[in-house]
This record gives sequence, C-alpha cells and structure tokens, in this order.
Amino acid sequence: MKSICIGIVLIWSLLACAQLPITTSKIQSFDDFKARSSQPLYQKYGQVSAVKVVYDNRTDKLHFIFASEYKYHHEFCEEELGYFKSLNDFNEENYSGDNSRQFLLANINYYRAIDKFGLELGPTDRMNAAHLEKLFSAVKKDVYFVNKFYLMLSTAHVISLKPKISKEIPLLTPGEVYSNQTYQPLSKYTNYGRVVIVRNWKEQSKDIRSTDILLLEDIPPSFPLVAGVVVTQFQTPLSHVSLLGQNRKIPVCAYSKLFENKDLLALEGKIVKYTVEQDTFRLEIADVTLNGIERSRSPIKLKCDYSQDTLIAAEYLRERHSKSVGNKAANFGLLMDYSEKIDFKTPESAFAIPFSFYKKHTILSGIDPLLVQLLQKDNLNRDQGSIEHDLRLIRDKIMNTPVDPILMANIEKMILRLGDYRRLRFRSSTNAEDRKGFSGAGLYSSKTGELGSEKKPIDRAIKQVWASLWSYGAFMEREAFNIDHKTVAMGILAHRSFPNEEVNGVAITTNLYRDNYLGFVVNAQLGNENVVDPTNGVTCDQLICYPDEKVSGYGRNGGSIDIITYSSLNNGKLVMTDDEIKDLANVLERIKRQYLRKHYTDKSYLNFGLDLEFKLDANTRQLYIKQMRIFNN
Repeated sequence: MKSICIGIVLIWSLLACAQLPITTSKIQSFDDFKARSSQPLYQKYGQVSAVKVVYDNRTDKLHFIFASEYKYHHEFCEEELGYFKSLNDFNEENYSGDNSRQFLLANINYYRAIDKFGLELGPTDRMNAAHLEKLFSAVKKDVYFVNKFYLMLSTAHVISLKPKISKEIPLLTPGEVYSNQTYQPLSKYTNYGRVVIVRNWKEQSKDIRSTDILLLEDIPPSFPLVAGVVVTQFQTPLSHVSLLGQNRKIPVCAYSKLFENKDLLALEGKIVKYTVEQDTFRLEIADVTLNGIERSRSPIKLKCDYSQDTLIAAEYLRERHSKSVGNKAANFGLLMDYSEKIDFKTPESAFAIPFSFYKKHTILSGIDPLLVQLLQKDNLNRDQGSIEHDLRLIRDKIMNTPVDPILMANIEKMILRLGDYRRLRFRSSTNAEDRKGFSGAGLYSSKTGELGSEKKPIDRAIKQVWASLWSYGAFMEREAFNIDHKTVAMGILAHRSFPNEEVNGVAITTNLYRDNYLGFVVNAQLGNENVVDPTNGVTCDQLICYPDEKVSGYGRNGGSIDIITYSSLNNGKLVMTDDEIKDLANVLERIKRQYLRKHYTDKSYLNFGLDLEFKLDANTRQLYIKQMRIFNN
C-alpha cells in the first residue's frame, strides 16, 4: 500500500520513555526535546510540539517536564516539588505578577514550519518582566537551540511588557508563525474517495462526484457533495471551507505546498483513504469500492407556518416566530431583549418579512412544477452542471415575477415608521439555517436595498434573497443533510445597513483550541472585508479572549487576550483595542448565560457555543451584534 504523509507525527518509544527521568535540567538534542514533548494544550497551529518548563524560585532550579507523566504544570509541582495547596491557590499564586511567586511556568514550543523554538506563557499568566527575563535566561543556558530560541509575543500581557524587557531577548510574533505555516488541519476526519486535481473550477466542476477527494488550487464559491478536500490557502476556523468539513464530517485541510508535491499529484485518479490529524494528513491507496452517497434515513421535515400575513417589527419578534419568519429573525428578537440588560446594540430599523410572502410570490412565479421535476431526480449523485441548470430556471422565475405592490407599500410604511434609515440590509431567515445540527452558514444571500433608489431597489433585493433558497450551494447542503426541500421556506430579516463599518467580526462562545476550557474565539477585520470568505490572500485578526472572572465565575482570567495572528490590512496590530476586546468578551459571556438560562443543552457549559456576528460602528465604535445562532461543532 502506498502512503503519503505530510507533516510531523509525534511518536516515541514507550520503552525509551520509561528509561528517561521525569524531569531534567537540560535539553541537549532534538531527540531529547522530542522525547519530553507533546502537542500543546492549545492547538492553535499545526505541526507544533511543546515541552513544559518550571523554574522553582526557592531553589533556583529549572525543570523540563516529561509530558507522558504530567499533562499540567500543577501536577508536576504538587508531586515532584512538594506543593501542597489547592489548584485554585496554585493558579492564584503562580499565574500572578507577584514578586513572591514560587514557580515560573511556561511552554517551550517548537514550530516546525519555521524551525524555531518559542517560550510561551499561558494566556492568563501575568508574570512580571523581571521574572520573564529570569525564566528566559535560565532556559537559554540549558538548551541546545540557543540560536533558535525566542520569546513568543502571543498574549496581550506579554506584548505590554516589551518596553521593560531586555532588547537582547529575541522576539517571535504570532503573525510570523501563522504566515509561515505549511499545514493546517480544518476538519479532522477520515474518508475514502477518488483523488481529483482541480486547477480550473469552471471547466471541471460539472464532472465532480460525491466520491471525489478534491485537491484545489483556488477555493470555489460553493462546493458540491464530495468525500474530502485539500486546499492551498489557510482558513479561519469559521470560514466556509472549515464549516463545510465540520458540518459534513469529511476530512479537510490546507497544505500550501500541495502543488509542489509530485507524490501527491501522482495520486490523481487513484482511490485513497484520506485522514486529517492535528500535525499531518495522509493519503493512502486503498482497495475499496466507492458506491456514492445513499440515503440512510427518512428526509428531515422542517416546521413551517404560513399563517403570519403581516410584517413584524423586531421588538415584537419572539422564539415562537421561528416557524413563520425563520430562525435568524427569531434569534434577532432574542438579541434585542438581551441588549436591554447588556451593553451592546442591535441594528436599528429592524423588522421581519414572514414566510407567507415568499410562498405567495413563488405561487405567482410558477416554480412548483419545476421543483417537482427537480426533486424526482437523484441529485446526490447527479452531475453539477445539470443541477445548476435546473436551479437557475427556478431562480429566474422568482426574479422575473414582480413583488406584490401591497407588500412593497407596507414595507415602505414600516421603514418610515421605524426611524430615519432608508438604506437597509435584507438578510435570509429560513427554517433551514441557524438551527441545532445545521447552521447553514454562508448558504443564502443578504442584499442591500434603499428606499426610492433606482440603483438598489428594495424589491430586487427581496427577490434576490428569496431566490437564494435555490442556489446550488444551499440546495446541495440540504441534500447532504437529507432535508426535505418541500418543507423549506424563506423569510427575511431587514435592518439598517452599515456602509461604513469600522470593524466586522464573528465570535464563538467556546474555546475551539482547547476542549472544556474557558475562552471565546474571535475573528475580526477592518471595514467590510469579509471575515469568513475573504479576498484571496487577506487574513483577519484571529484571537482567543477571556471574560473577566467577575463576569464568568471561572478562575482568574482578567480579560486575557491570546493572539493567533493579525489582520493583513492593519500593519501588525489588532483591529480592536484591548479594552474593546475585553468588553466584547464580557458581553459574549453575559449573552451566553442569558441564552442558557432558558435553553437546555446536552453539552457542558464550557463546550457549548453560540456563533455571533458583530460590528463596530465607524463613527462611534459602538458594539453592535447583528446575529446569533447555535454553533454546531
């Protein structure tokens, strides 16, 4: 069996481990480092190995911990160095900036892609500058990689110490680590399929099958059903490509040198077993038969109520309205309630257009016979070109049918009644998105319309949103989840637009990089550059932020900020200030608590996540939250 493995796999002999001491005061070779290393607790990057280090201030001794024996610093200090107090006491005493602190704690990370070692503090560590210099100097004396050893500037606290730290200590930034990675795991699964190299999506997409594993040079606007994906561009965990893999439970990774690897390209047309892991991915030739996708259960029928025949101002939206206006609009009503008690705003001039108006429009447009024909076909395994042709006919009928003039008159009245905003964003709000088990992120359209504008008429914006229910990407994602298309309906959430936003972003209220641990993942960008589907080559701020311990009730966090990388549009600085990020973290924590007070979840509190979209207004930098849904991971 031919197998191609890309990356580094951290494997060592159990026998060798048994012969090594639990701790050592020196690391004399890479084999020595590797024998004591493991994957870091925070898996922010691929191909990183870490050794825990403890400096005991009482004895002035340095200890490099053997990872197979101790997962946490506290365990080692308790069992090997005689620390006898509780874990809470340990954290309070030894992650503070106090001069009397007994232990100095850190990781030494090896970043394979750049062949450098970085001393990294934990995100909640408040070590002072004197102690940080002391620890760095002590480690440097006892390691072989003196010329490759750096201080990692990964937290806002360590960055704040820069003016106080000796200029002789070399610094390593998260941006350097992130930009020089060659491998990134996006969706860690295993599947079988036929390798297909795609260099020209427009020409090749019509031949893609559900059993194909795609090696992609460029990311297409939407994906058919496939068995796995390898891309060359790095992604955020909230990008459409990442979510596609997570939602469909198929292997997806990014490998920047994909098209330089002759062994990988030689697998074209071969059937392989494709596996994505934290530090590597594997393509192994496999002797299996590919049968395509088969239905394993009855179609999922969605709830839909067409009896609501009037527009609903957002202040009156409640959860029960999800059956008549869609989940996005109903959740927006929840956000408005929360904003009365929590320091954020929701976009003004907001209202919902119920399903009933979409239904009336589609009846007038005559799409029902086309839908019947489409749904009688095997769309799971049919070629993309034929499906797109059928869907285009449906969308054209929706777009070519005039919107009910009575509806348009009522929309104008609603806009005038709600305030001074005339330019609005019309956003999809279906019963097939923003729901538990199916987020539908990025599947449907949002369009801008302006009252009285010939360039951006409101009726065209509404029809474009309605028609997006039958886009190829949305249709095929529902196919993948076996959702009954006959029960799907499109409502619309409208609110004032943000043509000059200062910052836009997405936040997840769970720590995607460390299981069962406090921390929120935030992706943020300047202006209106898309965070989840950016222009090719553009990266956004990626960070983990922590609410204040008085808000969260979990340990000592103090509004920590752990930086993964920076926006490529902002000269190596975060697009939000530290205070804005800390305020956002506290708002996110309060929203999460409000939501869970009324909603049962089968996950632990720490592992439960809400997916929220936010903006900072260009003029005031006021925080707006415009969307909330359950994060399906």
